[in-house]
Amino acid sequence: MRKRYKTTCICKHCGNEYEGYIGTCTCDACKDIDNMIFTQIRVFLKKYPNSNAVQISDALGINVSLILKYIDEGRLVFNKGTFSKI
Repeated sequence: MRKRYKTTCICKHCGNEYEGYIGTCTCDACKDIDNMIFTQIRVFLKKYPNSNAVQISDALGINVSLILKYIDEGRLVFNKGTFSKI
């Protein structure tokens, strides 16, 4: 098991500082919001699998930079084809 280290992080939703583990990007207060947004993106991509970040943003009203953060975090993984950020 890999050892996890705590550090000062900045929440990607509210911008507040919090003490969390390396690799976490959401404070406890925003976790539900984060999961809701991620679920919306996942459902959209199941229906429209070849969508890019701009199309997802336009359809769901989610900021493109947040979608790209999910990609950078490794939460959105593409199994087929290629994906260009913009």
